[in-house]
Amino acid sequence: MTNDRFWFAGRCSKEFGIVVEKCPKFQAAKKRLERIPVPGRSGDLVFDTGTFENVSVAYEVWFKAGQSGTTEFSKQISTWLLSSSGYETLEDNYDSGIYRKAIFEGPVDIENWMLKRGRVRIEFNCKPQRFLKSGDETIQIRSPQTLHNPYMPALPLIKVFGRGAGTVTVGDVTVTIENISEFIVLDSEVQNAYKGTQNQNNNIKLSNYQFPKLQTGENKISFGGGVTKIELTPRWWML
Repeated sequence: MTNDRFWFAGRCSKEFGIVVEKCPKFQAAKKRLERIPVPGRSGDLVFDTGTFENVSVAYEVWFKAGQSGTTEFSKQISTWLLSSSGYETLEDNYDSGIYRKAIFEGPVDIENWMLKRGRVRIEFNCKPQRFLKSGDETIQIRSPQTLHNPYMPALPLIKVFGRGAGTVTVGDVTVTIENISEFIVLDSEVQNAYKGTQNQNNNIKLSNYQFPKLQTGENKISFGGGVTKIELTPRWWML
């Protein structure tokens, strides 16, 4: 398998005969800082928001148009890239263990070589995170344990099983659940608790008003009361 393809919104560039002639450069995201000038004082006060700016990921590609001609083939590529709304999954063979969340904003500006071939730079606007595919694997937790996070602080998806009242503790955050009916899901990324389509935010209490976070390093995980087990999807990521 050659490293000359990428996937966006569930489709592969190879479906369109696209050949990647130049892979994206490596780019770590820029910190989002707030600088505050102070009158009569040299230098700014700097406040680290703890967040990062989006990054651009670009592929230099070319393709053979075949009998349909470059114009018709270009329409197919444009439809693929522009038909999605919101962030979609972007991945490639150059860094096969990770994926990004990306938007394609356009334009699609394709060079036309005698109606036979086309060449274009395809640039995506991506969230700063490089998500690890291993972070989408569910970890079964049936007793207290310590989970090591070698990456950036992660916002996990936690499915809690049990009956009645119970607690879940991740690091220094404890979630108190008033009543578990089979299971409840805690989604730290979107700050939401639910069971299927039922909102469960009124059924939980958060210490420090925070959903659980897997900090870089060691994270002690435990549960009590009516909780019988946890299924945790860590959502590991790096820059």
